[in-house]
Amino acid sequence: MDNVLSTAGCRELDRFTIDKGHSTAVRLMRNAGRAVAIEAAKMLAGDVSRQMTIVCGKGHNGGDGLAAAQFLREWGYNCQLALTCAVDDLDAVTAQFHDDPSAGDMETATPDQVTIDSDGLIIDALLGIGAKGPLHEPMESWVGAINAHGGPVLSVDLPTGLNGDSGDVASVAVRADVTVTMGYDKLGLLINDGPDLAGQVVVTDIGFADSYFNNRTRSFYRYRESDFAAQFAPPGRQTYKHRQGKTLVISGSLGMTGAAMLSGSATLRSGSGLTIAACPLSLQHLYAASMPEIITLGLDDHGQGMFLPEHISLIQESLEWCSALVMGPGLSRAPQCLKFVRNLLPNIDVPMILDADALAAFNGQAGLLNAGAHPLVLTPHVGEFALLFDHDRAAVQADPISALTEVGSYFNHTVVLKGAPSMVLLSNGDIVINSSGNPGMATAGSGDVLSGVIGTFLSQGYSADEAALMGVWLHGRAGDLAAEQMGTPGMTATDLLQHVPLALAEFGKV
Repeated sequence: MDNVLSTAGCRELDRFTIDKGHSTAVRLMRNAGRAVAIEAAKMLAGDVSRQMTIVCGKGHNGGDGLAAAQFLREWGYNCQLALTCAVDDLDAVTAQFHDDPSAGDMETATPDQVTIDSDGLIIDALLGIGAKGPLHEPMESWVGAINAHGGPVLSVDLPTGLNGDSGDVASVAVRADVTVTMGYDKLGLLINDGPDLAGQVVVTDIGFADSYFNNRTRSFYRYRESDFAAQFAPPGRQTYKHRQGKTLVISGSLGMTGAAMLSGSATLRSGSGLTIAACPLSLQHLYAASMPEIITLGLDDHGQGMFLPEHISLIQESLEWCSALVMGPGLSRAPQCLKFVRNLLPNIDVPMILDADALAAFNGQAGLLNAGAHPLVLTPHVGEFALLFDHDRAAVQADPISALTEVGSYFNHTVVLKGAPSMVLLSNGDIVINSSGNPGMATAGSGDVLSGVIGTFLSQGYSADEAALMGVWLHGRAGDLAAEQMGTPGMTATDLLQHVPLALAEFGKV
């Protein structure tokens, strides 16, 4: 998995690299400037007649812009520099790259003092990772001017105004076409407003010390196709259904049998050898008709259309048979059904995934789930996460990394926070950001399919962390394949379901 940095991690990595003698501040800045200059030249297709305007703050982000100007001027580009401060106020390292007083660079410049060609390139080197809270002048005016510019925009490290940890924007932020980020992806580039503001992200090596990552107590990563390929083991030629995982699905209720169909069918579509779907007896005919490959276990519900506490003893044999349990999609939040979930928990000693209504049984009482020794994956969306872990919903949405970090400080199991993108809190507290998926997946039933896919991987012997990472990525990949075929508007969970085997087929025949 690729390392991802928080803003604190960026500063720590910088200090570590310098203190351990791997590089110097000046060399790092020069390398950053060269990387920015290369991408800037590409954006203008090597046309030296087009103007470049580089707007620099007084810190290291501004220094990267000044270093870029040196290279671009050497290569013959017409660069005008606009400093938001006086030269005497530049950071000590940054000042070393302002070495040509005769160039006519503007100090303490405001947008109305600078003439910018409409087809020219603006390089935003104002703040980078330094943005916290609403912007002040002159930064706010510069962001407005940059966004009003009709030509291309390149941001250095992060678009100015974007929070490097949360991807949130407190007031305004630069909307870039390209962002050149140093060393590693930043959290804020990957979540919330980050992907919309950063444009194409170019991660460039400027000489940071990789050994920094050896001793971190908590890490952030991005999970990609190559990670799935390294983890996924296609079935062998001589395998048989009992070796491919035996999954028990407890889901659905009156009016929500579709959730059971989607989660149950997803187990088979993702490779489960055998699946049993427990169901209220009054609804069994609907389950059987929609899932002919799945064994149904009808439980007498006295016509209530839901699971009841009295069903626990009747499910016990199937719990002993299965290698993993999926519970929650469409289950109902009726008191007797939530009691069924809570009372069933002590009887479970196989890996399980809890989703949707099964999570509601433990709202504000996540500690009850923490006590179990069996592998466990939770798959809440933002609202469910807030209720389960007693957080403010708006706060979780605005800063999911902080919310996950806080939960990871005491919760011992795997949590998938579903969203755009989905994030996985691993059992050791690390946080992994998924790289697959698209807006078409924001549709009813999508999470039910995800539950089934993760359940399959659990049933096949993957750890809770592995099953969550693999399931989230494969689910997103299925969505991407569906989008390639039909576009995102109108995509349904059934479309996702049908593309899961196609996504798996890219990694060996299943």
